[in-house]
Amino acid sequence: MGTKLSAKAQQKLEVLTEARRKWDRVHSLVEQYGSMKTGEDAFLSQIYRTATDVARIFMNNGYGVMADSANQLAMLAKRGSSKQTKLRTMRELIASVKAAIEHAEKMVAQEDAKESESTSSD
Repeated sequence: MGTKLSAKAQQKLEVLTEARRKWDRVHSLVEQYGSMKTGEDAFLSQIYRTATDVARIFMNNGYGVMADSANQLAMLAKRGSSKQTKLRTMRELIASVKAAIEHAEKMVAQEDAKESESTSSD
């Protein structure tokens, strides 16, 4: 049973889809960084740029908590610490943001369903 979403809900989902696609890129870069023995700095700069871009998308669309997590990952890529510590923290941030994106997508659909029920019952 498919439900039709309002234009506003479709726009929110489109933003979340774009953010998810870019966040998957960050995830890929982090895993490549983890598997590299040498030349890791190139991946760290790419992680920084992509995570900053995702943070901007989140912030511009009112997802401040996810933007903070993305910025935290970006800053971690620039700061010095051991590779294992960076990798573990990056993976935790990636998992938390992915879960938050999934939750936000579900909330958009639920809110739209509630709005359509309230307008159709009036």
